[in-house]
Amino acid sequence: MKKKNIAAIASLLLISSSVMLQIQCTSSINGYYVSLAGNDSNPGTKTKPFRTLKKLNSIQLKAGDRIYLKGNEVFGGTLSLLANGTSDNPILITSYEYENGNAVIDGGNKEAIILRGTFFQLRDINVKGAGRKTGSTTNGITLFQANNAVVENVKTEGFQKSGIEIKSCKNVSLKNVYAVNNGFCGIHITGTGDERAKNILVKDCKAENNAGDPTILDNHSGNGILAGLSDNVVIDHCSATNNGWDMPRIGNGPVGIWAYESDHVTIQYCISYRNKTSKGGQDGGGFDLDGGVKNSIIQYCLAYENEGAGYGLFQYPGASSWRGNIVRYCVSINDATTTKSSGSIFVWNGSGDSSRLANCKVYNNVVYSTHAPAIQFEVMSANQNFLFANNIFIGSDSIVHGPSSGEKFVNNIWWTAGGSIFFRQYSNISAWAAATGQEKLEGEIKGRQIDPKLKGPFLTTLADPNQLNLLSGYALTSDSPVKNSVLNLMTLEIPLAPHDFFNGPVSQQSIPGVQQPERNP
Repeated sequence: MKKKNIAAIASLLLISSSVMLQIQCTSSINGYYVSLAGNDSNPGTKTKPFRTLKKLNSIQLKAGDRIYLKGNEVFGGTLSLLANGTSDNPILITSYEYENGNAVIDGGNKEAIILRGTFFQLRDINVKGAGRKTGSTTNGITLFQANNAVVENVKTEGFQKSGIEIKSCKNVSLKNVYAVNNGFCGIHITGTGDERAKNILVKDCKAENNAGDPTILDNHSGNGILAGLSDNVVIDHCSATNNGWDMPRIGNGPVGIWAYESDHVTIQYCISYRNKTSKGGQDGGGFDLDGGVKNSIIQYCLAYENEGAGYGLFQYPGASSWRGNIVRYCVSINDATTTKSSGSIFVWNGSGDSSRLANCKVYNNVVYSTHAPAIQFEVMSANQNFLFANNIFIGSDSIVHGPSSGEKFVNNIWWTAGGSIFFRQYSNISAWAAATGQEKLEGEIKGRQIDPKLKGPFLTTLADPNQLNLLSGYALTSDSPVKNSVLNLMTLEIPLAPHDFFNGPVSQQSIPGVQQPERNP
């Protein structure tokens, strides 16, 4: 899984850099300029530009062509193009003279941009719609069946559906996309039953205040970044916040960053915080590997103060089998603020079949929760081979809650955030281990109910994924007793991570938490 995703990142970054190189080195290409001071009867040069998007839509583009919209001007309508470049001569759509701001396409009640084709780049252009409740009925930007495409430095806002939708595309890179004030979703990656999205990179993007689609009354809306019906997706250094608060229904709800019916999804170095759901609705969580997700991973992420779970592990009825997923080196801080029954880490299986929610490893994470279970197993949470190892759980009351199924706890650290803690119906870890075998390995109790002595403070307002290293409150102090709680990961067939949360080295001889012990020089 990891090798495939690394290869996908490398190829997408290569596309991005090679596109710019080819644009700079190619001289025998056409450039079409558009300005509000132009005229569609002009030849479309910089000194005699076109005026409208309609004129651009009538042009049959050739490999290497460039389209320039004048910066800090607003163009009404929809830019709809078939852009077939080549690897040597990609097509570029961008702004010019944009020192005071990108060009803006105002789609009104329609899409702002619709692109199909191969080897093209859209960069430094913003789009806006009439508003999710005030006229818009569409996505802002749609890429459909596109291949080898780059979207970079774009803001998309005010659309009822998604700010940007990547549908049935392959080898697409989204970088520095700001999706704000949309309805269904900020950034939506999806496929169809016949043609899944493949090899998609979402990097340095932000999804904010995508509140909900007023026309969707039978399903979730108000998501941040969502990948469905997709293979080999990497969501890297992204953030999602304040999404989902105006979903117009009570029921299953939105999540900040998540995936469903997808294979080989990597969500890493992301922050998902203060996301919401409708009053009385479900979810509103930070991260989620949902129905039908396989061979996927959430790592080096931070969730905090979401109304729903920090990390959801869900299987809905009718989804394909959920299996082979990992959550590691992540932090959850006071999640489940409203849907408190969900817990910081939440396991739910709506299918009722334990074989359809199977083979998951949750290790080297830290959970801090003053008000909700650190781990919640819903009444319907039947699972097989769920392993929780080397985590630090700091909570209150019922710190692990709900019925037991196929899960196993080994070498975890448990401590109180205030008051007493309970392990399901057991008053301490020793009673829990004796009655159920949890936290035992080869007959020996490996888990410990002790103060891990984290550095603190525990609360945060971090919003920039590039500053996750500042979350030093979750590192161990020099005298932490956790450093004596070593577990050989090979014993439990736990994959070795490339590094810890703070980019320190890791080994098979691992201790609980998100940082390895300090090493002698």
